[in-house]
Amino acid sequence: MNIKGIRTLRRIFLALSILLGVFSPLFFLYKFPDFNPVIEPISTFGIKESTYLFWDFTIIVLAVAIFLNSKQAIKHHFRKKNVRLFLNLLVIVSSIALSFVAIISMKMNEPLHQAAAFTYFLVYNFYVFIFGLLRMYKDLRKGFFSVIMGCLMLLSTLLIIPFESYGVFEIFYVALVLFWNIVIFIKRIRRIG
Repeated sequence: MNIKGIRTLRRIFLALSILLGVFSPLFFLYKFPDFNPVIEPISTFGIKESTYLFWDFTIIVLAVAIFLNSKQAIKHHFRKKNVRLFLNLLVIVSSIALSFVAIISMKMNEPLHQAAAFTYFLVYNFYVFIFGLLRMYKDLRKGFFSVIMGCLMLLSTLLIIPFESYGVFEIFYVALVLFWNIVIFIKRIRRIG
């Protein structure tokens, strides 16, 4: 397969992953209309009998999509080898941690599941912030978007304080991650063609 074919397949996969990220919450809410994110985290879909396989599939697909989108964004925006290496390392760690969130359910080992989730939230948030900060050296306006998104991701953790579960925080954080990835993906596609 040539480079153009691989690029097309990657774009199709990323577009389908974005659709999966947008429409999978609707499926989970359809299956459990009484779900309340104020009381329980969204990770409970990973332990419910009727949704755990789709939940794990969704998380792993999104981890791969985040990795591919970020890897291409790094390749597109940064030329220095050490900057690329550092950002790629952050993306690899966060993608592996997100995959472990799917593989290790709360029922299997709750402390390990929470450690993987915490690692993902911390490292991916740091990646988005650093991505924007490094882009600000070239163009203040273009990097500012990622810095703001990184700050919003960090500030979303404050949503843990007023609620008894992580659900509201997780939903807000996932929405920010999805929005950031969509914007980065679309801007790169427009620029490259």
